Amino acid sequence: MQCVAHSRSGEQCKNGALPGATVCRMHGGAAPQVKAKAAERLREARDMALAKFVEYVAAGVVDPKTILDASVRLTQLTEVLAGRSSDRYEVEVNDARHKLEDELAAVVAEAERATQG
Repeated sequence: MQCVAHSRSGEQCKNGALPGATVCRMHGGAAPQVKAKAAERLREARDMALAKFVEYVAAGVVDPKTILDASVRLTQLTEVLAGRSSDRYEVEVNDARHKLEDELAAVVAEAERATQG
């Protein structure tokens, strides 16, 4: 996601926003309150994804092991993005964000295919 701040000339900042935040480090992303809100957004996104996974398992749409594996990986990636842990593979923050999005999209797509088929 791109930083939503604007320069004095009125152009939008070209930097990427910090994970879970709407602004880059130069536009206040390093502030404690911004970091706290970003971490809260990441936790909410993870919790929403996990709740959806529980629905899929309860409906018998997706194998519980698949959901468990995806849930564990989503939690690990969320922790990396929140800065509370490091990935043993030295995952860059942007790579982790893309992996999180890809993992979630793959699980949702599998669940949708199972419900339609």
